[in-house]
Amino acid sequence: MAPVIAVAAVAAVAMSAYSAYSSASAQGQAANYQAQVAKNNATIANQNSQYAIAAGQEKAQQTSLAGAARLGQIKAAIGANNVDVNSGSAANVEESSRDVSQLNTETEMNNALLQSYGYQVAGTGYAAQAGLENLTASQTGVAEAGGVSGSLLSGAKAIPTSWLSGGGSPANPGDF
Repeated sequence: MAPVIAVAAVAAVAMSAYSAYSSASAQGQAANYQAQVAKNNATIANQNSQYAIAAGQEKAQQTSLAGAARLGQIKAAIGANNVDVNSGSAANVEESSRDVSQLNTETEMNNALLQSYGYQVAGTGYAAQAGLENLTASQTGVAEAGGVSGSLLSGAKAIPTSWLSGGGSPANPGDF
């Protein structure tokens, strides 16, 4: 009977070691997956940053053109009233219109740059997360070895040597 118990105990230890190995391996695979997801998110964030700048440049150009059209309308209206468009209050109105148009154009570009910066920050965060996940995945090899050896050592300690030699029983503490 003792050899059967010893074989069962050795099998239990082996199953415990395999379970530790499988668990650590699964954790490593999950960390590798999460690292790849974070890398993909970083790539997307960086692309979005570039798209935000391109879209901002286009919107700034449209704002500039709209401002130039408004200035043309102002000049035409002033000129239609037989007022000199290059002097006095008419010139001041035109200058103010140009300033407002330039401010609007710069605001559009600044908004695009801020949006781009937000994407860059997010991309940096995703890249850092990917690095951490890669580190976690690389450390699972150490965890696998530690878990397996720990299972084997604790299991071996639990199997009394007298069981292996055929004497004693688990009920007799002196056998340990």
